[in-house]
Amino acid sequence: MYTLLIIFFLVSIIFSFLCSVWEAVLLSITPSYTQMKLQEGNELGQTLKRFKENIDRPLAAILTLNTIAHTVGAIGVGAQATSIWGASIISTAVVPVIMTLAILILSEIIPKTIGANYWKELAGFTVSSLKIIMWILAPLVFISQLITKALKKDKQASVLSRADFGAMAELGSQQGVFDEGEANILRNLLRFNTIFAKNVM
Repeated sequence: MYTLLIIFFLVSIIFSFLCSVWEAVLLSITPSYTQMKLQEGNELGQTLKRFKENIDRPLAAILTLNTIAHTVGAIGVGAQATSIWGASIISTAVVPVIMTLAILILSEIIPKTIGANYWKELAGFTVSSLKIIMWILAPLVFISQLITKALKKDKQASVLSRADFGAMAELGSQQGVFDEGEANILRNLLRFNTIFAKNVM
């Protein structure tokens, strides 16, 4: 009985942990990193390009697997807890609280922090894993994509606005990525379409 309880718990946490890592890594990968890998001519760059061009597909696979892991874990752990302790406070309150805290800490906070901080090191693992998961869950991913496309507000909207580029130039200057002169050039480039000849004469 305890063995099944532990198995359901570990399966739920491990798969949810991986889903959170994959999601954090995927969303942290920058366009410049993808372009760099493309220029290197390796398979990672090509796959990253496909993922970034249709980000809904890998995200749908991640969220689908994560939902399955949480559902199976909750049902399995709950059933085993009831089988062991009956309808006592342990199975109805203590176990659900422990499960909730474990999911929050072990499969959300910790893995997402790891993914966001070590995305370069985990990019290859993430891409390889997601290709397998997307193949296994292909029918569910397809359905999820149909729903996502139907709910999208603007399919042609730009990912980055002029304000985003301006903020990136400012942040790059503050963090030492650009020197002050380079940051000023970027800021001035963004202002060109608002400057008329009469403003400089």
